[in-house]
Amino acid sequence: MKKRMMLKMAAGAAILAVVITSCGKNNDNTPFVQQYLPQTVIDNDNGRVQDSFVFKNNIIQSVYTNQAADGSYGYRYSFVYGTDGKCKKVEYVNIKNNQVEYIDSVAYGTDKITMISKSADNPNSNTNVYAMKNNQAMFEGSKDSVTNGNTKYVEYTEFTFSGGNLTTRNSVYGYRNLDGSNKNSYINTYNYFYDNKPNGFQYAFEKNPFLYFYMVTYDGFLDVPLGVGNYTKYTYNDFSNGNTSSNTYQATNTYSTETGFLLTQKLTDGDGDQWNLKFNFRKAD
Repeated sequence: MKKRMMLKMAAGAAILAVVITSCGKNNDNTPFVQQYLPQTVIDNDNGRVQDSFVFKNNIIQSVYTNQAADGSYGYRYSFVYGTDGKCKKVEYVNIKNNQVEYIDSVAYGTDKITMISKSADNPNSNTNVYAMKNNQAMFEGSKDSVTNGNTKYVEYTEFTFSGGNLTTRNSVYGYRNLDGSNKNSYINTYNYFYDNKPNGFQYAFEKNPFLYFYMVTYDGFLDVPLGVGNYTKYTYNDFSNGNTSSNTYQATNTYSTETGFLLTQKLTDGDGDQWNLKFNFRKAD
């Protein structure tokens, strides 16, 4: 079952970072074949919809997730915009009781996005600041160590792009007591590889860059290619306190004869499926 994937930080920690992007419209010079919007992402293993998208004027309004066997959805992401066209907040709503469980507020600065996240049952909030370039996140966190009580820690993530594709996501986290005891370090690195066929989400991303940032980079709930192409594989390497592990996920893709976009994608490793998805798109308004 898909669930919200919040980026966690230590309570009370000061997050320092450099560094946006508008939620406004981009130009319409995109080739006609790319002027499509995502409609649904379906789990081929059970036939249920993982994500169902609602757009207005080609701008994302909401995403419904966690479809049950009876066809109902468990949660909804609602995007709230200001009069300037920028997304001001995202509400994560439990549809069954119509209660907002999380609110992510957005603040824009020069070449940065600040996300302030708060749950309905917790008065504390988490703050994450992302350095942005060309509407894509380049860095989050701080390479400077931060002291919180008797603990000193460092936490950051770097993103590397090439040819419009996210190629590397490298996350570093380490902490120790001020007296040097209880030292821990963790490094997680993802390397992504792509084909040269168009990603069907690109028109939606270009019309509203915040869609890509929030769904793919920040919250991480959308299993879609992280660039202009489609996955052929990705590798994962983990270094945890001197212990290393790695894995490779290979993609098997099929494509729509109508649009050329990804139709199905099965991502597997030696233990089985990571995901097995079907993508549906519709022409933009």
